[in-house]
Amino acid sequence: MTLLLIAATAAVSLMMLMAWLPEFRAKGALLRRWSKGGGEPRCSKAVQSVVEAFIQGFSDIHNLTVTETARIREMKSRPGMMPVTLLLHPQLVRREKGRFARGRNLTAVFVSTGVSALIMPPLAGMAMHNMSLWLLPFLNTAVFFAGLQLLRYAYSDLGLMNVLVTGKAD
Repeated sequence: MTLLLIAATAAVSLMMLMAWLPEFRAKGALLRRWSKGGGEPRCSKAVQSVVEAFIQGFSDIHNLTVTETARIREMKSRPGMMPVTLLLHPQLVRREKGRFARGRNLTAVFVSTGVSALIMPPLAGMAMHNMSLWLLPFLNTAVFFAGLQLLRYAYSDLGLMNVLVTGKAD
């Protein structure tokens, strides 16, 4: 049982690390910082080109029209509302009948978060009796909260992206 829980912890930790990888890259951090910092109009051309590259990349992956891409580009004037999570993680959603819906990768993040919540209590109990397992509950807690945060941001951005692309509210 212990080996099964350790393997499950390792699997969900690696899955969550792979899901968060775009956030750790320099350009991903720059996009997030630009969004949080208000995206001042006097930003350097390098920052503007990174933002534009993320928008174009999202547009290319989901085959958006020029009009739909232009609606997303208009959000550069309001960087606090920019759907940064979906620009960083375009694989979390898929296009379905003109709207964005939850993709396989977002479902995988959801399942990993649930699995980490399910295996956390038994691992904590085992760690109380075996000091060599003390790191596993902490790892599961980190995975759980990282998954929760990614889900929260992705679902929020999903609604905003549907409004931007279709031009009408849900």
